[in-house]
Amino acid sequence: MEKVVVQSEASKKNFIVMTIAITAFAALAIFSLYKWFVLNLFQPLEIMAASMILFVLVERMTAKYTYEMDKKVLRLTKRGLLGSISHEVPYRDIFGVYRYKPQLIGVLKFRRTYRFNSALDARDVWTLAYSVSDNKGKTQNRRFYFKPGDKLLAALQSKLPDKVMIPEEQVIRDVLSKEKD
Repeated sequence: MEKVVVQSEASKKNFIVMTIAITAFAALAIFSLYKWFVLNLFQPLEIMAASMILFVLVERMTAKYTYEMDKKVLRLTKRGLLGSISHEVPYRDIFGVYRYKPQLIGVLKFRRTYRFNSALDARDVWTLAYSVSDNKGKTQNRRFYFKPGDKLLAALQSKLPDKVMIPEEQVIRDVLSKEKD
């Protein structure tokens, strides 16, 4: 199997939307600083909130994501303002890759959820659900939100034929029946 590497993409529409949001919050931060230095009206919570939101938006906009398939693991890497984070998920631990759909309460309990998708990427969000054993030997369900694109989905489908691009309901049935046994 050849190594498959997919990186996050930036769409023009998403770039424009994020730029407008950053500009709006930068204007709020500048106005807060103006009130502080010119009008002598110091509001630290307003300045802090605008700065934090501005930082989060810039972090979301500048982060780059790489998804890499090796022989035994799927490696997900994020490079952002605060450094680089990488996770490796062995194929044997993956129990499903399905299209993300927002929901208030899910049937499966996930101990950890990682968001590894760019705000600028216009591709669909998918959920990579997997299990991992903690230090005490207890199994935990975890998931990644990521935007793999067609190339990586096809490669994952060939590697894990009955676990990729299936309905979420099928993943839930498989996990619950496995936990029952």
